[in-house]
Amino acid sequence: MVRVVSYNIRFGGGRRVALIGAVLASLRPDVVLLQEATDPIAVDRIARGAGLPHVFRRPGWSVAALTRDEPDDLEWHRPGRARGFLEVDPAGADGMRLLGMHLPAGLSQRGERARLRSVESLLDWAGGEADDRTLIVGDLNSVARGDAPVVRGMPLWLRLLLRFDGGIRFEVQDRLSVAGWIDGFRHLHPSEPGFTLPAIAPQIRLDYVLVPKPLLDRLAACEPAVDAPLAARASDHLPLVAEFTDEAILRPSAGGA
Repeated sequence: MVRVVSYNIRFGGGRRVALIGAVLASLRPDVVLLQEATDPIAVDRIARGAGLPHVFRRPGWSVAALTRDEPDDLEWHRPGRARGFLEVDPAGADGMRLLGMHLPAGLSQRGERARLRSVESLLDWAGGEADDRTLIVGDLNSVARGDAPVVRGMPLWLRLLLRFDGGIRFEVQDRLSVAGWIDGFRHLHPSEPGFTLPAIAPQIRLDYVLVPKPLLDRLAACEPAVDAPLAARASDHLPLVAEFTDEAILRPSAGGA
């Protein structure tokens, strides 16, 4: 079993690094992919608190990785107009590659266009479509078609912006779906909201583990850590936790046979 955690730590972690480390320690991950991890010193402190000895971070980059074991491979990428992302081949996870990403924020049409530029650059780098081993993991700041964010709980200025800007957009998640990536949470939880933001009273889902079809049968779990101790104080996002097995999982059919 390989346990992967995606976690936006908000503004580099600030004075919350001890809380963030404690949250991660409680989740017992093998690999952590961080977003807004812009302060290398804070990332190092979080890694110590989480008990993860291998740390990969760069000043000014939003993404970073913490691992229990030395990865089989790790590379940094900034193709075309994409935001920089981190490629990790976890130790002991044969046939699996993780791309740690953090796409631009903003629920407006302008924000979606910025995200699409990064996605198109990523797809050019990846050969245009999902392969049989690459997962996209992180805060993608986008909404999946069929999700129902609690718009009435959003700030008034954002509700007005969405009203006059055509509402919440789905182009980014649609594009990645057409390219062959499948929403891991929605695959396992077709009717649950799975909101990840804000941590104290989640109203929208912005954090994802996108899985290529050949790996879906190895996905044992994928859900936000709503019960993680201290999570509501550690960041504005909940951690998203996914578990993968070495072999395919046999699940009952929809009819219960």
